[in-house]
Amino acid sequence: MLADELFLIAWDTTGSGKPRLHVQGIALGLAGALLAELVMRGRVAVQDSLVKVTDGRAVDERVSDRVLTDMAESPQHTDVRTWLAYLAQRSVTEVSGRLIREGRLEREAPKLLKRRTSRYYSPDFGHAMWPRTRLHMALVRGQPLAAHDMALAVLVDSCGMTEIVVDDPAERKIARRYLTTVLAALPRPLSDLGRHVNAAVGDAVLTYRS
Repeated sequence: MLADELFLIAWDTTGSGKPRLHVQGIALGLAGALLAELVMRGRVAVQDSLVKVTDGRAVDERVSDRVLTDMAESPQHTDVRTWLAYLAQRSVTEVSGRLIREGRLEREAPKLLKRRTSRYYSPDFGHAMWPRTRLHMALVRGQPLAAHDMALAVLVDSCGMTEIVVDDPAERKIARRYLTTVLAALPRPLSDLGRHVNAAVGDAVLTYRS
């Protein structure tokens, strides 16, 4: 699932167990990924700043179906940023929970009063590293990307995590040039969604730093 792979890139599940980005930024990125999952399943449409349910049929996946139900029950709310903010309130819990239920993640609850963020660890190093490794290879080598990986690339970039994926400064210029090509070829609904995720994450980072 798209949001699962974004989580594995955003969280250091093979090392410290800590987030690689400010948690609110990750939460907004995951919220965007949850919407993108529904866009790619043909259940939700995004155009400019508007989002709406186009097919209310369940997709038989707990997290996606809950998002779809919430949206179907609140058709008056059509602003992408509104749904990003709403879903961000629970996106880390929902996506990590999905990974935990599938046995792909383990959670360590905070033990110290001053540490409020849980730590997450993957029991499978190869599985945890694969989304980041796969995207890195594609961007550096200029390999064709499937629709799923195009969506992952735009969400990673919208969250400001491209340098996490391409951690070698010598490779970043090549990767950035190819990423520009990828983003230009992205279907408009995902492009619009990525733009709003980027703006929301930027606002969250500014608030956090101030």
